[in-house]
Amino acid sequence: MSRLSRRSLAVAALVAGLALAPALAAARGPSTPAERRRAVETTRRLEQQPLAKEANAARRWLIQWIVEIPDINVQGCSGPLDALAQDAEGERHGRLLWVQSMFGMAAYQVEHPREKDWVVIQTAGIESVLRTYRALLRVDPSARWEELDLLLQAARAGKLEQVVEQTMEGCGEEHAPGPGEAI
Repeated sequence: MSRLSRRSLAVAALVAGLALAPALAAARGPSTPAERRRAVETTRRLEQQPLAKEANAARRWLIQWIVEIPDINVQGCSGPLDALAQDAEGERHGRLLWVQSMFGMAAYQVEHPREKDWVVIQTAGIESVLRTYRALLRVDPSARWEELDLLLQAARAGKLEQVVEQTMEGCGEEHAPGPGEAI
């Protein structure tokens, strides 16, 4: 199986898994301190080396962990990362970047367990994407995304949270759009 096909499979697994998360979470208890530490470390490593040899295995573990645990809730919403999920060919690593937002949100919730503000959590996911994007561009300059360049500008201007709140309006509501709708 090609690297591209494995990446697409991993993203599809995450989307399917998030839909099944409540049922799977009931099958096990909360995450352990060791798992939470591993999740944060793995997320940070993927931000720095998104194309590393072991990156796909790390993503698979994170996806499974996020789906199975009942104590950390990652909510995918339609918004500024939607174009990444549409990168069916994977030439610019769009889906890899899109799924990184889920990892970033989970890691943020591990580090800030009392945070419940959806804007702050979604912003943390996008910040993880932006760190990954910068690392990716260093090894693959053709992976440029206008959408991410605009988000980088917003972050530099201190307006990323504002952009998230405006472009993901309704995300914090009970029936917010899910990741399956963004793909």
